[in-house]
Amino acid sequence: MSASTQPGQPSTASAPQRALLLPFPHPGNGPTQIRTIPRDGLLLGRGEAVFDSPFEDAGMAPRQAEVRLEGRTAILSDLAGLAGGEGATRLNGEVLRQPRPLVEGDVLRLGDTVLLYSSLGRAIMLPEVRQAGTPELTGASPSIEAIRRSVEAVAPHRRTVVITGETGTGKEIVARLLHRRSGRPGPFVAVNCGGFTEGLLASELFGHVRGAFTGAVTENSGLFRAARGGTLFLDEAGDLPPALQATLLRVLETWEVRPVGSTKDVPVDVRVVAASNRELVALVEQGLFRADLYARLAQWVVRIPPLRDRRGDIPALSRALLGQLDAADRAMSPDLEEALLIHPWPLNVRGLSNVLSVAAIASPPGRPLELGPEVRAALEDNRIGARVPAAAPPERPQVELDAGALEALLRQFHGRVAEMARHLGISRPKLYRLLWAAELEPAQFRGA
Repeated sequence: MSASTQPGQPSTASAPQRALLLPFPHPGNGPTQIRTIPRDGLLLGRGEAVFDSPFEDAGMAPRQAEVRLEGRTAILSDLAGLAGGEGATRLNGEVLRQPRPLVEGDVLRLGDTVLLYSSLGRAIMLPEVRQAGTPELTGASPSIEAIRRSVEAVAPHRRTVVITGETGTGKEIVARLLHRRSGRPGPFVAVNCGGFTEGLLASELFGHVRGAFTGAVTENSGLFRAARGGTLFLDEAGDLPPALQATLLRVLETWEVRPVGSTKDVPVDVRVVAASNRELVALVEQGLFRADLYARLAQWVVRIPPLRDRRGDIPALSRALLGQLDAADRAMSPDLEEALLIHPWPLNVRGLSNVLSVAAIASPPGRPLELGPEVRAALEDNRIGARVPAAAPPERPQVELDAGALEALLRQFHGRVAEMARHLGISRPKLYRLLWAAELEPAQFRGA
């Protein structure tokens, strides 16, 4: 095997590189190591110095597996002939019985060593832990780096911002980061728009005068004024009742609020950030959200990807979350490492935190965190979001997926393969294979 790239060191070439990641180096739980795959491939086996030090895994054969490059595709082959037996090479939790092309985020297991494949090239060759003060934004995946850049770009400007993402992805974390980077001296004030009746939410947001309704024995200034000079975070803005949507639109156009029961408008100085776990554009199309309000809110949009689309961040996230659980020095068993990397995480970072909490409690002190029965049950509980039957997707237009069409879609979606796959109604692995066959690199279209 080639030694053209030193173990553990990324290539400095400008072209994107395929790479293997050692996400949980042993002993302990150190930072992820990265090794680009040279042109003549990599031999994986006990004693091979693929990363900073040779594999010292008694469960790994001296010649366990091989990763070779065929054009733009990385192919994983088992060399040990242990298919079906103990120590067999595994891919995404299943025994590898024949050579398979690797796609972004694939999880390899050889003996007790867990590896992660990435085709993102230089985009992953970054310092692994970038915390921004909270574990939810820990990681070096291109999507998380894009969120950081997006926040830095819009923070100094008094623009209304929409943040979208599945539950548990950290929308409020991003909103708080945006507030801190804005330099605004006022407070960060958050409200869940789905937690009130229409009347109570109007009073909560805009305030009320004494006697405005039964029980209004004192005046309430409201959250718009409470956030003076700062940021007002409207969580689950998609749940705003229609009447309040019209009122909010007027406030955003005039920057004045009229307390409930008052006839006078009061000027406000606040930056508004709205969040939703549903795409507000989809709600507009369904007639559930005002188009003019969306246009006023979405002067800048930040979309947070689900955790399953950034598996490479799970190791750093796990270490950060374990630090919050007073378990920063705890390593993990190979079974738990593999389970964390291949889980679909419908509850995202919130679900990961829950599972790690169970593991830290259930595993004996002084020993690695184990994939015991309690943790398996927690992982099953964290599939709850995946059990909800999805609505049948609308019929999608037939698209001729030749190289020209794929390149046009890459430009349209700025290289975001997950969004392209959803648009086309096909799986990400299938789309990656089509892109490789057309010799197209998504990374070259990001930021375009």
